[in-house]
Amino acid sequence: MSANSTYVAPVLPVDGRLGHLTQEQTVKLQQFWVRLYDIFDGKTPFDQTAPSSFKGQAREDGDGETPAPVKTGWFGRGKAASESNGAVATPRFTGADLHKTFWKLTMMDHPDLIVLKFIRARKWVLDDALKMFLNALKWRIVERLDELVELSDVELDAKYPKFIEQMRIGKGYLRGADPLGRPMSVVNTRLHHKADQPAETIHRFTLYTMECGRTVLPQNAETVIVIFDLSNFGLDNMDWGFVRLFVQCFESYYPETLGVCVVHRAPFVFWGLWKLIQPLLDPVVASKFVFTRNNAELHKVVPRERLPIIHYEGLDDWKYQYVPSQEGENDCMKDLAKKEELLAERHAIEARFDAVTRAWIKNEDGKNNTERDEIAKEFREQYTRMSPYVRAASLYKRWGVAVNGEVNWTYNVKAE
Repeated sequence: MSANSTYVAPVLPVDGRLGHLTQEQTVKLQQFWVRLYDIFDGKTPFDQTAPSSFKGQAREDGDGETPAPVKTGWFGRGKAASESNGAVATPRFTGADLHKTFWKLTMMDHPDLIVLKFIRARKWVLDDALKMFLNALKWRIVERLDELVELSDVELDAKYPKFIEQMRIGKGYLRGADPLGRPMSVVNTRLHHKADQPAETIHRFTLYTMECGRTVLPQNAETVIVIFDLSNFGLDNMDWGFVRLFVQCFESYYPETLGVCVVHRAPFVFWGLWKLIQPLLDPVVASKFVFTRNNAELHKVVPRERLPIIHYEGLDDWKYQYVPSQEGENDCMKDLAKKEELLAERHAIEARFDAVTRAWIKNEDGKNNTERDEIAKEFREQYTRMSPYVRAASLYKRWGVAVNGEVNWTYNVKAE
């Protein structure tokens, strides 16, 4: 940090986080797992109703129908199940469907870290937390998030016109992290015009960026920083469909993930829109918004060493550049035998964790089970080896940031 730095480091909360649970909170966690397994095992019925965004709430009206659950394996490319007459089927989910989706969601994380986010978001009211969590799992199935990480940039562009264009112009991207390890996502609103691409494309690109963000979260960070750069923003840059999707994602589907949302250089015209946006926000999410009028104020939230010289008057000599897909970068995905071998290995670890957890929750004593923690550590190492076989290379892998399970941001800091 430079001697003239104005950055003010926040104190992140630890209450209710993994490794910092009280005995009472640990009992609540055990009780949540009991209810979750009852759903997964088909012992307890659950709401089959699809969340509202399944019907296209986050898109413009009429921009797409509700897809049916995809009947595939891990990141499979199967087609959506549909009725024999060709109509889109009403989404139906089994406990087994949700169990599989849960393990896909977990990726490299400790499973407790995932469920604790939902429990905290509903203030430890387990019925509310369970409903929220099940809705998120159903949402992931119907939104086909597996597809987004399995398909290459070129394949995504073929399916969603102008997908690559979003990355090429730098409309939204992940770059760097604050000193606490929280990745930063930059959204350049001046580059967005709703009519320039299909609504479905911006919808999928937003979810793709959210999923990429999970790959650049280091082990010591649970939240991200989003910077909405409103420089030269005008009414023609406004997109209510995107706003609804952004709000829904951080409130309902990626809870306890937004650390700070910086609204930078908001012009006068924005404040009339903000009066309409603010009532849509959950009070907890609304409290994460910070408004910076100029770069000097932004430097108090993010140190200059982590911001580019261009546009933000930072110290990092960096400029955004999209690196296209490279020939052969996804060759591992063609090795189906190795993929199946690694998937079998992964499922074995999942089964061991499930077995130990089922034993642990039989005695609600509020004590941690270290065996679960040791098994959870295996997820990161194993997913790192499996990832090239089930996940297409992203821009962040080509940048050398998300490689082999490590997050490696580099900064070319210039002296003041």
